[in-house]
Amino acid sequence: MDISKLSFPELHALLQETQQAINQKRAEEVKVLADGYAKKLQMSGFTIAEGIEALKPYLPARSARSVARAPKAAAGEPAAATAPRAPKYANPQRPQETWVGVGKPPQWFRDLVAQGASKESLLIKR
Repeated sequence: MDISKLSFPELHALLQETQQAINQKRAEEVKVLADGYAKKLQMSGFTIAEGIEALKPYLPARSARSVARAPKAAAGEPAAATAPRAPKYANPQRPQETWVGVGKPPQWFRDLVAQGASKESLLIKR
């Protein structure tokens, strides 16, 4: 196929088609590798959970923490609810505005830090 003769819309369609094929092949190959690894683990007397635990050092730091945090529910089981976190920071001008300290900081927190407040000064005293 001589792609130099294709129009822009045809090239764009070809690109999308190619990307879908790549994604499908990638998913198929990962599945084959995972199946093989699972069979090797089981034949050696290990559980899948032990295999996953052994792979954690190979994950990027953020992914390893999120995987370690809470195991996913098995198919057909409801996901376990996580307990809400206690607020860690509060807005001194409006104490009802709080933040647990995880994720993107709320605007009031960013504004106060930009104005010179230290994060420690916004901690809720317990």
